[in-house]
Amino acid sequence: MLFLIPLLIVGLQALIGFGVYQAFPDWATRGQFGDVFGVVNALFSGLAFAGLIYTVFLQREELSLQRKELELTRLELQRTAKAQEQSEIALRAQAEAALQSARLTTTNALLEHYRVELSRFKMLNLPGSDPRRVQVKELEVREQTLLAILDSLYVQISSEEIGNE
Repeated sequence: MLFLIPLLIVGLQALIGFGVYQAFPDWATRGQFGDVFGVVNALFSGLAFAGLIYTVFLQREELSLQRKELELTRLELQRTAKAQEQSEIALRAQAEAALQSARLTTTNALLEHYRVELSRFKMLNLPGSDPRRVQVKELEVREQTLLAILDSLYVQISSEEIGNE
């Protein structure tokens, strides 16, 4: 269908040319008839130029809209990057909290185990020469070490909570 339009235009021009050739007997009359449409030629040239200027303004407006859209996209990317950074900070804090929790759980479990062992040994009423007394002393030292670790973890967690407030 699209290729028919140029064919119709060329056919119409040929038909008009043939009609003018048949309607006017000599070249002088045909030339005068053609000069009548000189104004139309100037009109169409002016309209084409006006269309060209209008197209330039449309393109300028479109470029302005593209710049605005690009700026909005840039702002959205900045907001996304900031949100991602905040998410990373929160994730690191969560990982640190999980690590602290694991340390506390492990320390408490070991402390409970050592206390059970110590109470079991104390129920035996071991004499002073019993070699298991060395084990009891080691367990007591470990218990004190774990209590010191728990105290330092408590101080660390408490200072972080105060710093976050």
